[in-house]
Amino acid sequence: MSQVFVCGHKSPDTDSIAGALSYSYLKRQLGVDAVAIRPGEVNKESQYALDYFGLEAPKFVESVARKDENGEKQKLILVDHNESKQIIDGHEDADIIEIVDHHRLGDFECDNPIFILIRPLGCVNTVIYGLFKEHHIVPSKEIAGMMLSAIISDTVLFRSPTTTEEDKKAVKELADIAGVDYEKYGMDMLKAGADISDYPAEKLAHNDSKEFSSGGHIFTIGQISVMDVEPINLKKADILKELEKTKAEKNYVASYLMVTNILTEETFLWFTDGAESVAEKAFEKKSENAVIYLPKTMSRKKQVAPPLLRAYEN
Repeated sequence: MSQVFVCGHKSPDTDSIAGALSYSYLKRQLGVDAVAIRPGEVNKESQYALDYFGLEAPKFVESVARKDENGEKQKLILVDHNESKQIIDGHEDADIIEIVDHHRLGDFECDNPIFILIRPLGCVNTVIYGLFKEHHIVPSKEIAGMMLSAIISDTVLFRSPTTTEEDKKAVKELADIAGVDYEKYGMDMLKAGADISDYPAEKLAHNDSKEFSSGGHIFTIGQISVMDVEPINLKKADILKELEKTKAEKNYVASYLMVTNILTEETFLWFTDGAESVAEKAFEKKSENAVIYLPKTMSRKKQVAPPLLRAYEN
């Protein structure tokens, strides 16, 4: 088999970065020429983890439309996503051979039968760790460190309602391999990721943004995780202006941004013009100044995306 790219979603988070690294590592142990790639920038949290464990980020690849070195379609494995709008550019011309994920099954289509593994866990790296164990392969200290970083990130150190007992068990086992105190390391990593005070409004507006499709409508949901919402609130007008700009350029029906306080476990959901009625219907709450307050809400996958998808479907 020719070289295979292992890739997370656009606007990659720590789970996508670590997932590309960990699954490509596993595939190489199994004799596959696999290379981790990324279609977007590395965020502060992911970079903290990479630096801590001494690893390079996956190679940046903008598009996989071109042929590989043998003149064949580029073989591609997707981790941490399967929605077509979230896949790297050029994927229509690539040969997607596997999907490993922990999200809902979206609109993905393929010409041939492929291996798909989707499990209802808090993090795709928990799914991947299960595959390591299935093959009786122990990840390196560095890869184990990235995997536990991803699980801590996606579950917000087990605070998210998406957390499962399997996620907790995986973190504890991976921490032993990596040689870290996962609670101390995890909080330090989350703090590093929450320090986005120097980000410009354009970057904040599209932070960890994902496209969704429902009822013929395409919309985005981004998320900013912070320990204090006030510095972000000071930039609200500029951030919403950027969201409106992108909404018009991409012809989205709406754009949403979750401003999530990981200490108080609450989210302020911002939205663009015209989305008020759908947002209020989805969450059965009144909005104020283009914001809906969602207490005890941290998960886009489990708590924010599903109500919006249903609202647009209807």
